[in-house]
Amino acid sequence: MPTDPNQLSNLLIIGVPFSEAARERLSAHFTTITYIGSTDTPVTDEQYAKADVIYGYPINTIQSASHVPRLKFIQLTSAGSELVLASPLLKDPDSKHLTICSASGVHTTAIPQHFIATTLALFHHLQEQIVTSYVEKRWGSRTEMLGEQFGHRELCSQTVGFLGYGHIGREAARLAKAFGANIIAATSSGTKRPQDGYIIPGFGDPDGSIPSAWYSTTDPSSLATFLSQSDVILMSLPSTPSTYKILNAKTIAHLKNSAIVVNVGRGDAIDTDALVAALDEGRIAGASLDVTDPEPLPDRHTLYGRKNVIITPHLCGFAAGYYDRVVDILIVNVQCYQEGKSLLNVVSRERGY
Repeated sequence: MPTDPNQLSNLLIIGVPFSEAARERLSAHFTTITYIGSTDTPVTDEQYAKADVIYGYPINTIQSASHVPRLKFIQLTSAGSELVLASPLLKDPDSKHLTICSASGVHTTAIPQHFIATTLALFHHLQEQIVTSYVEKRWGSRTEMLGEQFGHRELCSQTVGFLGYGHIGREAARLAKAFGANIIAATSSGTKRPQDGYIIPGFGDPDGSIPSAWYSTTDPSSLATFLSQSDVILMSLPSTPSTYKILNAKTIAHLKNSAIVVNVGRGDAIDTDALVAALDEGRIAGASLDVTDPEPLPDRHTLYGRKNVIITPHLCGFAAGYYDRVVDILIVNVQCYQEGKSLLNVVSRERGY
């Protein structure tokens, strides 16, 4: 056993890609690194018993805190933590001393770029033009693509509403602002707050100064005002009881019929039936969905094949260098632990994220 209570000796890595470069970086902080590359490969009781830190996804293989007596914290590779919070280990009352750290902030660059790309694709009717040129192999007409519109929409002068204003929302707001959009934000507190957790210098909105107005998701009147003012909605919410189907038949009714809904957070933040009805009836203009409910979206689902809906299979955050950034977060948290400081991206069991 380490004599220094802040010393970390054994790192156990489960089910995530792990390069030699990452091993070299982490070797400066751990005496032993045990790598289990696949979640299908059994982890021995001895390996669990020796682990000071677990990096990866030990979802249902640890049954109790007694299984991991030396464990100090778990570093996830995802921003979401709902699966781990529902695991047997975290249900054990004796696990309350364990810290769970998310990888929030790792998507800071990739997902906001996806948001801009798909929003502009919907504004520019790129889906229809791609089908015409790639599938039908012909030259389309302006009337065919744009209908009675003179031209396509621009982000300039549009109001973009951010439902959730964490790392993803803040960087997406910075990018949208650069296009000339007006930015508003809705959060549980409804107040301007500085950015915390893992921050990539030069990105995001550290002091929360970009939005021109803030609204509360816990106040129905405030949320209704937020939705009614938004030309584009970016949803980057975690999966919690308070966010479950926050966009439903009642709240969708506050949206403009020209509104675009983009969801990059969790699929269950949207009532899918209500979204389909709004699209069918022309009460919103379109949607871009990287996450869905259910997920994966079943074959032949009615959301497929629509000219005004872009569906991507929960891939928008997986950019090159993804796991290098997660290792960055892990190393910062190891250093914080060794120095007796607060860790980054600590998951609140009460809030669910």
